[in-house]
Amino acid sequence: LLLKFYLSPTDLLGLVITGVATGVFGLSLVLLLTNSSQPEVYWDKDRNLVTILRSWTVEVCSARILSSVPIGIDLSHSGEKVLQAMHTRFKNKTGGTLVFFIIRPKGNESTKIGFLVRRRGLRLWNGISSVDRLVKQLVADSMILESSMRSAYPHLPVEIASFEEVLKTTAGGIVIHAIT
Repeated sequence: LLLKFYLSPTDLLGLVITGVATGVFGLSLVLLLTNSSQPEVYWDKDRNLVTILRSWTVEVCSARILSSVPIGIDLSHSGEKVLQAMHTRFKNKTGGTLVFFIIRPKGNESTKIGFLVRRRGLRLWNGISSVDRLVKQLVADSMILESSMRSAYPHLPVEIASFEEVLKTTAGGIVIHAIT
């Protein structure tokens, strides 16, 4: 592109170089965006964390569920307490996300209501240092989330979400089964 400025604007060589450079850039951008690999998903049973490694980002999630929620109960007033506690945490340590979710199964299973805490960051080289940093922050986030849920909903048991429940929440409610 710099050759274009050194040559005269009507020079055919300068126009060809500019066109080829723009085409190569566009082609590489399309290949980069369309050939992204499938995300790698890891489950840490000890800490109850799900780590999702994508081409450019790292995401660490943890969720808590209110089990045995009676039908017709108003959860909004107590939910404000959970939001206030997490807002204070996210104000001090930015980069976190709180997601409210409802899992309504097709069968006769009970509806599950919960909160998911998520931290995202850039994946640099192998992503291990980014994952470690995010895990440290998310462990504190999930402890604050669980304690605020227990104080906001003292009459309801709070459980740690399973791997499948966290995946349903991060996938937008779609359950994906791999057939091999």
